[in-house]
Amino acid sequence: MTLQIRHLNLRIVTSRGLFGVEIPFETGLFVLHADNTSGKSTCLQSILYALGLEGMMGPSQQIPLPPVATDFLEYEGTTYEVLESEVLLEISNGTDILTVRRQIKGNQNRHLVNVWEGAMLSQTSNSYMSRDYIVRESGGASREVGFHRLLAEFMGWQLPNVPTYNEDETLLYMETLFPFMFVEQKHGWTNLRNRLPTYFKIKDLNRRVFEYLLDLDAQEIATQKVILKQQESTIKSNWSAKINECSRLTEPINAVVNNIPSQPVSNWPPSVQPRIMVSHENDWIDLSQVIIDLETRLQVLEIQEIPNVEQVTESAQQELQEKQEELLDIETKIKLKFEKVESQASQISEIQDRISSLQEELSKNSDLRRLSDLGSAQSLQSNSGTCPTCNQNISDSLISPQDISEPMTIDQKVEFIREQLKIFEAMYHSEVRNLEIQRRQLNGIKSYATEIREDIRSLKTTLTSRNDSPSYSAIEERIRLTERIRHMKLIRDQVDVLLGGFSVLSEEWHEVKMSLANLPKGILSEEDNAKLADLEQLFQQQLQEYGFGSLNSSDIKISPNSYFPEYEGFDLQFDLSASDYIRIFWAYLLGLLEVSRTHQTNHLGLLVLDEPRQQSAGEASIKAFLSRASRSQEYNQQVIIATSESRAVLEQYLGDIPHTYRRFDGRIISPIS
Repeated sequence: MTLQIRHLNLRIVTSRGLFGVEIPFETGLFVLHADNTSGKSTCLQSILYALGLEGMMGPSQQIPLPPVATDFLEYEGTTYEVLESEVLLEISNGTDILTVRRQIKGNQNRHLVNVWEGAMLSQTSNSYMSRDYIVRESGGASREVGFHRLLAEFMGWQLPNVPTYNEDETLLYMETLFPFMFVEQKHGWTNLRNRLPTYFKIKDLNRRVFEYLLDLDAQEIATQKVILKQQESTIKSNWSAKINECSRLTEPINAVVNNIPSQPVSNWPPSVQPRIMVSHENDWIDLSQVIIDLETRLQVLEIQEIPNVEQVTESAQQELQEKQEELLDIETKIKLKFEKVESQASQISEIQDRISSLQEELSKNSDLRRLSDLGSAQSLQSNSGTCPTCNQNISDSLISPQDISEPMTIDQKVEFIREQLKIFEAMYHSEVRNLEIQRRQLNGIKSYATEIREDIRSLKTTLTSRNDSPSYSAIEERIRLTERIRHMKLIRDQVDVLLGGFSVLSEEWHEVKMSLANLPKGILSEEDNAKLADLEQLFQQQLQEYGFGSLNSSDIKISPNSYFPEYEGFDLQFDLSASDYIRIFWAYLLGLLEVSRTHQTNHLGLLVLDEPRQQSAGEASIKAFLSRASRSQEYNQQVIIATSESRAVLEQYLGDIPHTYRRFDGRIISPIS
């Protein structure tokens, strides 16, 4: 990932003629030197404008250039109207070259950029075909005709999508990245943290930008964890849905599917395999055994001839009497079982009330603990058993007890309530499961009562039929047995299919758990930690070289959470002198550049600083900074500095360090012949 500024050509047409400036740049340390208000910042802002990056300073669509390029130009005491103006910029990615032209004032829309795939400024003898692109408009960073899409590809950037505050996603626009590589004079030196454009509504913007710029795995790790947690939640939901579906399927036959783990497991089937259990009176019988018993009974009936009414009259009368007595007994059981179910439901309601009460009590005591931690005396009440003045125990009885028990502290009370909550929540889930089993048993008894009523009805029909008619009860019994067997087999087959689905979920669960286990425990990978450690070392090293004096430089760390310099977990800005805060700027921004020399990052190897000697930073400091910046030549990187230091002092700073020096006497923007 590389971007080098090769050549700048600013052209301004006035009523007097053509004005402007042409500056060829070199790699390494490049010093643009001129007096104040001579046009240095205009040149650097022209670079930003040519690249369509003025959005890094805010959402405004106004041209970020002074009137000299947009309205009027003063030269030798005379003011001239600006008729047209444009900026041309030649850039390189280390291999290829692009020349960019963007009009500032004129007939061409400023959202249009002309691009030549070649060196149109430094090699004027060559000619190349141009293409037009859009910039600072919708699609400028994503569509095929978008200039920032072309620029990102040219620089080797693959910009990711990041979450927004609108619960949506958007591109990590390059306007959010360049503030770490381009510091303009007016607002760039005010705050190291709050320099990024927030109008894109990107959530955790500083973190997203830093993680991309240093190519940290943190974002990918965080994304993977979110995805895996979502998959985990989905599997849990699907697992519960299958359990509920099993319960729904078996409800018509008053059965339950036993031994299904309530939560997903990584191995299926479990050691104790699931079985469908059918409620019979107060017992549970395996569905397979019930089907076998019913089939055996049907086979016995089917080998017998269906008797007529005359043959079964006596036995039918006796069976009718037995069924009626059995029905009375079962109805009593139903009543008792119903009362038991209602009692258990009432108990569950009481547990719910207790849980709500404990949750409210926990909330109040947590608030009380927080007030106490903050030094509030609100929690010191005499009714707590302790005198708020002397801390001695207070008794509300005239008779002193033998032993005075110490009241619980707030912390102990909070922990006690939490433990109580865990117990009652476990009781609640256990009682809910038991209630469902009791209801199935109640339904089983009701179903059995319904069968007896059907038997009574068929026996009565038989007894009132003609003597030579076939027994109605014998026929109906065969039909009901056949239908019951068919229904139970259908449910068994449907449950078997559902149980097969648990195997798929179990495999998915195993894969998710393995993937989570293979991710780093924290948010940073080993390589991420290595990058941050090197940045911290380079940062502290520079602070020492620059004469940083507000704090011990070794005590200033790069936060693994915010990725910014911190002292004992706090921001540095309000604890430092103004000049030391500028040294923090230098060390941090140059540290990011230097980390890219030994690690794979998305840093472009470019740093542009407009008037870096802010707040009267000492001469020794700026000299050390320039010396450090000059090492960029060894790594084919580029540090461009615009300064208005006195010529004698600047030459002393630069000394014999490698650099390219460009001095302008008078106004930089001048007539072009």
